[in-house]
Amino acid sequence: MIKFFRKIRYNLMETGKTGKYFKYAIGEIILVMIGILLALQVNNWNNQRLETNKEQVILKNLRSDFKANITEFNRIYNSSTGSYKSSIRLLEIIRGDDIINPEEVETLLDAIINDFYSLDLNAASIDEIKSSGSLSIIKDSELRKQLSNWSFMKDDTEDDIEIYYNYMFEFLIPSLTNKAVLRNMAIPERLMQKTDLPIISSSNFKIDYNSTIRTLEFENQVYNNALNIVYVLTAYKNLETYLNNTLELIGSNIQ
Repeated sequence: MIKFFRKIRYNLMETGKTGKYFKYAIGEIILVMIGILLALQVNNWNNQRLETNKEQVILKNLRSDFKANITEFNRIYNSSTGSYKSSIRLLEIIRGDDIINPEEVETLLDAIINDFYSLDLNAASIDEIKSSGSLSIIKDSELRKQLSNWSFMKDDTEDDIEIYYNYMFEFLIPSLTNKAVLRNMAIPERLMQKTDLPIISSSNFKIDYNSTIRTLEFENQVYNNALNIVYVLTAYKNLETYLNNTLELIGSNIQ
């Protein structure tokens, strides 16, 4: 094609048709420019198509992770709520004047300590987006903002969980050494199922819960522990709202 245009230019120059030559040269330049622009546009379309495909893969991975996180949240929240309810029941027993049933106290303490779970969130997709710098590929600015808030939401929740665990292990559980028969609190079944270890038998010691747990000090400890659970559950609900809102945005951007 280039040789063809060159031959025409030579013919025009040789025949002295300079005006026509310049017009033709300008036309040729315009055609070349149009060709370049078309090539750039095609390349642009191709890059946009590749980015769109990559965005869709990212969004589908995010959707899968967020759905899994919501399922995990529902399981953990319900169990942790049970730990709070057991704390409330124990507080009512402490302030009451009825004769205390040892088995009920031990069951409640077991639930307070073992029914609380921390969230194990799946952050694989978001971590991949951050490490690869792919956040800018997502076109929806609102969704980008939501995903940018992931670390804050996760860290804020984990901070409340850490406060809860620190108090429980540093204050509540050590205080039970001379207040309750810990041996009668069963090891969680979820742990025993993973091992071939024999079950620990019950204790032969008896304790008067009417005198050991009906103290202001212990009531305050149980109350503070319950209050810490409230902070965690509140953080969980905020996280739930975030997860659901983000999942909705992800879904609206999937083609």
